[in-house]
Amino acid sequence: MENNVYTVTSLKNDNVFIHAIEGHFITANTHLNCYVGTSDIKHHHRVSVEAAKLLAEHYKARGIDIDTILCLYETETLGAYLADELTKASMLSPNPSDDIYIVSPEYDATGNMIFRDNIRKMIENRKVLILMSCITSGNTVRRGMNCVKYYGGKTIAVSAAFSAISDIDGIEVNSIFTKDDLSSYEAYSALECPLCKQGKKIDALANGHGYSKL
Repeated sequence: MENNVYTVTSLKNDNVFIHAIEGHFITANTHLNCYVGTSDIKHHHRVSVEAAKLLAEHYKARGIDIDTILCLYETETLGAYLADELTKASMLSPNPSDDIYIVSPEYDATGNMIFRDNIRKMIENRKVLILMSCITSGNTVRRGMNCVKYYGGKTIAVSAAFSAISDIDGIEVNSIFTKDDLSSYEAYSALECPLCKQGKKIDALANGHGYSKL
Protein backbone atom coordinates (compact mmCIF):
# COMPACT_ATOMS: atom_id res chain seq x y z
CA MET A 1 0.00 0.00 0.00
CA GLU A 2 2.79 2.44 0.93
CA ASN A 3 4.28 1.86 -2.52
CA ASN A 4 1.43 3.95 -3.93
CA VAL A 5 2.25 7.13 -1.97
CA TYR A 6 2.65 10.43 -3.80
CA THR A 7 2.93 14.06 -2.70
CA VAL A 8 0.73 16.92 -3.87
CA THR A 9 2.06 20.46 -3.40
CA SER A 10 -0.04 23.61 -3.29
CA LEU A 11 0.18 25.70 -6.45
CA LYS A 12 0.08 28.84 -4.28
CA ASN A 13 2.78 27.84 -1.81
CA ASP A 14 5.25 25.04 -2.41
CA ASN A 15 5.89 24.75 1.34
CA VAL A 16 2.38 23.33 1.79
CA PHE A 17 1.70 19.75 0.76
CA ILE A 18 -0.33 16.63 1.41
CA HIS A 19 0.36 12.95 0.82
CA ALA A 20 -1.98 10.61 -0.99
CA ILE A 21 -2.00 6.84 -0.73
CA GLU A 22 -3.93 4.76 -3.25
CA GLY A 23 -5.72 1.72 -1.87
CA HIS A 24 -8.99 0.58 -0.32
CA PHE A 25 -9.84 2.53 2.83
CA ILE A 26 -12.99 2.67 4.91
CA THR A 27 -14.22 5.43 7.21
CA ALA A 28 -17.31 5.64 9.40
CA ASN A 29 -19.36 6.84 6.44
CA THR A 30 -17.60 5.93 3.20
CA HIS A 31 -15.18 3.75 1.30
CA LEU A 32 -12.24 5.53 -0.36
CA ASN A 33 -9.81 4.60 -3.11
CA CYS A 34 -7.29 7.10 -1.78
CA TYR A 35 -6.22 8.19 1.69
CA VAL A 36 -5.31 11.87 2.04
CA GLY A 37 -2.53 12.45 4.55
CA THR A 38 -2.50 15.89 6.20
CA SER A 39 -0.21 15.14 9.15
CA ASP A 40 2.40 17.71 8.11
CA ILE A 41 -0.21 20.47 7.84
CA LYS A 42 -1.50 19.59 11.31
CA HIS A 43 1.75 18.86 13.12
CA HIS A 44 4.76 20.35 11.30
CA HIS A 45 5.39 23.93 12.44
CA ARG A 46 6.56 25.44 9.15
CA VAL A 47 3.98 23.66 7.01
CA SER A 48 1.17 24.51 9.42
CA VAL A 49 2.12 28.20 9.50
CA GLU A 50 2.16 28.43 5.71
CA ALA A 51 -1.12 26.51 5.41
CA ALA A 52 -2.76 28.92 7.86
CA LYS A 53 -1.71 31.82 5.66
CA LEU A 54 -3.43 30.24 2.66
CA LEU A 55 -6.65 29.61 4.56
CA ALA A 56 -6.68 33.11 6.07
CA GLU A 57 -6.50 34.78 2.64
CA HIS A 58 -10.06 33.68 1.88
CA TYR A 59 -11.56 35.40 4.92
CA LYS A 60 -9.40 38.51 4.82
CA ALA A 61 -10.26 39.14 1.18
CA ARG A 62 -13.97 38.89 1.95
CA GLY A 63 -13.93 40.78 5.24
CA ILE A 64 -15.35 37.81 7.15
CA ASP A 65 -14.95 38.19 10.90
CA ILE A 66 -14.45 35.06 13.00
CA ASP A 67 -14.99 34.89 16.76
CA THR A 68 -14.21 31.23 17.40
CA ILE A 69 -12.40 28.45 15.55
CA LEU A 70 -13.81 25.01 16.34
CA CYS A 71 -10.99 22.52 15.70
CA LEU A 72 -11.87 18.92 14.83
CA TYR A 73 -9.48 15.98 14.51
CA GLU A 74 -6.19 17.40 15.80
CA THR A 75 -6.33 20.75 13.98
CA GLU A 76 -5.67 22.85 17.10
CA THR A 77 -2.17 23.85 15.97
CA LEU A 78 -3.40 24.88 12.54
CA GLY A 79 -6.32 26.68 14.22
CA ALA A 80 -3.99 28.70 16.42
CA TYR A 81 -1.87 29.79 13.45
CA LEU A 82 -5.04 30.60 11.50
CA ALA A 83 -6.27 32.79 14.36
CA ASP A 84 -2.89 34.52 14.40
CA GLU A 85 -3.16 35.28 10.68
CA LEU A 86 -6.74 36.53 10.99
CA THR A 87 -5.78 38.96 13.74
CA LYS A 88 -2.95 40.55 11.74
CA ALA A 89 -3.71 43.91 10.16
CA SER A 90 -3.51 44.13 6.37
CA MET A 91 -4.65 46.42 3.57
CA LEU A 92 -7.77 44.29 3.14
CA SER A 93 -8.37 44.07 6.88
CA PRO A 94 -6.84 47.13 8.60
CA ASN A 95 -8.70 46.64 11.88
CA PRO A 96 -9.15 42.92 12.49
CA SER A 97 -10.57 41.50 15.68
CA ASP A 98 -7.91 40.39 18.13
CA ASP A 99 -10.32 38.25 20.14
CA ILE A 100 -10.52 34.80 18.55
CA TYR A 101 -11.05 31.65 20.62
CA ILE A 102 -9.65 28.26 19.61
CA VAL A 103 -11.67 25.35 21.00
CA SER A 104 -12.10 21.61 20.54
CA PRO A 105 -15.13 19.56 21.53
CA GLU A 106 -15.34 16.84 24.11
CA TYR A 107 -17.25 13.68 23.20
CA ASP A 108 -19.77 11.86 25.37
CA ALA A 109 -20.22 8.09 25.55
CA THR A 110 -22.40 8.06 22.42
CA GLY A 111 -20.04 10.21 20.37
CA ASN A 112 -21.92 13.49 20.66
CA MET A 113 -19.86 16.68 20.75
CA ILE A 114 -20.21 18.59 24.01
CA PHE A 115 -18.72 21.65 25.69
CA ARG A 116 -18.29 22.24 29.41
CA ASP A 117 -19.76 25.39 30.93
CA ASN A 118 -16.40 27.17 31.02
CA ILE A 119 -16.01 26.69 27.25
CA ARG A 120 -19.65 27.25 26.32
CA LYS A 121 -19.23 31.05 26.44
CA MET A 122 -16.71 30.73 23.61
CA ILE A 123 -19.45 29.30 21.37
CA GLU A 124 -22.60 31.07 22.53
CA ASN A 125 -23.46 34.13 20.40
CA ARG A 126 -20.20 33.68 18.48
CA LYS A 127 -19.48 33.50 14.75
CA VAL A 128 -17.80 30.12 14.41
CA LEU A 129 -15.41 28.69 11.83
CA ILE A 130 -15.25 24.88 11.78
CA LEU A 131 -11.78 23.60 10.91
CA MET A 132 -10.97 20.07 9.75
CA SER A 133 -8.07 18.30 8.11
CA CYS A 134 -10.10 16.36 5.49
CA ILE A 135 -13.75 16.61 4.44
CA THR A 136 -15.22 13.77 2.41
CA SER A 137 -19.01 13.73 2.80
CA GLY A 138 -19.44 16.68 5.17
CA ASN A 139 -21.22 14.59 7.82
CA THR A 140 -18.69 15.38 10.56
CA VAL A 141 -18.91 19.08 9.78
CA ARG A 142 -22.70 18.90 9.98
CA ARG A 143 -22.40 17.34 13.42
CA GLY A 144 -20.18 20.23 14.38
CA MET A 145 -22.67 22.72 12.97
CA ASN A 146 -25.49 21.14 14.95
CA CYS A 147 -23.37 21.29 18.09
CA VAL A 148 -22.56 24.97 17.54
CA LYS A 149 -26.25 25.72 17.03
CA TYR A 150 -27.20 23.80 20.18
CA TYR A 151 -24.78 25.90 22.24
CA GLY A 152 -26.11 29.16 20.80
CA GLY A 153 -23.44 29.92 18.21
CA LYS A 154 -23.61 30.31 14.44
CA THR A 155 -21.38 28.52 11.96
CA ILE A 156 -20.43 31.03 9.27
CA ALA A 157 -17.35 29.36 7.78
CA VAL A 158 -15.76 25.96 7.12
CA SER A 159 -12.10 25.37 6.34
CA ALA A 160 -10.05 22.26 5.63
CA ALA A 161 -6.67 21.21 4.33
CA PHE A 162 -8.47 18.99 1.80
CA SER A 163 -12.12 18.83 0.86
CA ALA A 164 -13.88 16.63 -1.68
CA ILE A 165 -16.91 18.95 -1.62
CA SER A 166 -17.20 22.71 -2.11
CA ASP A 167 -20.33 23.47 -0.08
CA ILE A 168 -21.96 22.20 3.09
CA ASP A 169 -25.55 23.29 3.69
CA GLY A 170 -25.02 26.61 1.95
CA ILE A 171 -21.62 27.38 3.49
CA GLU A 172 -18.66 27.49 1.13
CA VAL A 173 -15.79 25.19 2.07
CA ASN A 174 -12.46 27.01 2.04
CA SER A 175 -9.81 24.37 1.41
CA ILE A 176 -6.20 24.35 0.26
CA PHE A 177 -6.62 21.16 -1.77
CA THR A 178 -9.67 19.81 -3.60
CA LYS A 179 -10.56 16.81 -5.75
CA ASP A 180 -9.07 18.70 -8.69
CA ASP A 181 -5.68 18.18 -7.06
CA LEU A 182 -6.29 14.43 -6.68
CA SER A 183 -7.65 13.29 -10.01
CA SER A 184 -8.04 9.66 -8.92
CA TYR A 185 -9.79 10.38 -5.60
CA GLU A 186 -13.24 8.79 -5.23
CA ALA A 187 -15.54 8.15 -2.29
CA TYR A 188 -18.31 5.55 -2.30
CA SER A 189 -21.07 4.34 -0.05
CA ALA A 190 -20.49 0.89 1.44
CA LEU A 191 -23.21 -0.65 -0.73
CA GLU A 192 -21.95 0.91 -3.96
CA CYS A 193 -18.19 0.53 -3.49
CA PRO A 194 -16.71 -0.86 -6.74
CA LEU A 195 -13.59 -1.98 -4.88
CA CYS A 196 -15.70 -4.26 -2.71
CA LYS A 197 -17.57 -5.55 -5.76
CA GLN A 198 -14.22 -6.36 -7.39
CA GLY A 199 -13.23 -8.31 -4.29
CA LYS A 200 -10.36 -6.00 -3.37
CA LYS A 201 -9.43 -6.36 0.26
CA ILE A 202 -9.64 -3.41 2.65
CA ASP A 203 -6.18 -2.00 3.27
CA ALA A 204 -6.88 0.17 6.30
CA LEU A 205 -9.41 1.86 8.55
CA ALA A 206 -9.21 5.64 8.35
CA ASN A 207 -10.51 8.69 10.15
CA GLY A 208 -9.43 12.26 10.85
CA HIS A 209 -6.57 11.06 13.04
CA GLY A 210 -4.97 8.78 10.43
CA TYR A 211 -5.20 5.20 9.25
CA SER A 212 -4.56 1.74 10.70
CA LYS A 213 -3.67 -1.12 8.37
CA LEU A 214 -5.64 -4.35 8.61
